[in-house]
Amino acid sequence: MQTCAVLDYNSNMYTSKIRSAIEKYLEARPDEAAFLRSEFNGCGKTRSGVDKALRAMVEEGAFVRVGYGAYVKAETIISPITKTPAIVPVVLTRTWAAQLLRKLGADPQPDSSLRAYNEGRSTQVPAWFAFDVGRSRITRQIGFGKGRLVYEKSG
Repeated sequence: MQTCAVLDYNSNMYTSKIRSAIEKYLEARPDEAAFLRSEFNGCGKTRSGVDKALRAMVEEGAFVRVGYGAYVKAETIISPITKTPAIVPVVLTRTWAAQLLRKLGADPQPDSSLRAYNEGRSTQVPAWFAFDVGRSRITRQIGFGKGRLVYEKSG
């Protein structure tokens, strides 16, 4: 797995160098939208420097923070309702949530209500995003805006 190049701390431009290293890391992964904070450890010598660069990227709209140590690439759109700019994830919630769950060691599967709908056992379309995470011990809250990911544990 490719990591970020470790940078020298003897520069006033340290945060911008860390940001450049993070951007290179992202360019090497065009198919990924969700990232854990730990993936960027090699982008700088200090944890605080990497955290500062990530905070700046969130403020500028390059990322949205979706949980403790969890980030998703973002884009700015014009809200069709309020006609104001809004920062949103670049992919659908189901996509980035599944990527994060895999990175956290879970094997995300459709939850029981979606399985019932897909198998024709129910006509009710699930109203929220939920994943069956099997026997995984995941308890972290993941979500964007007012929405939160729901876990279902089987097994």
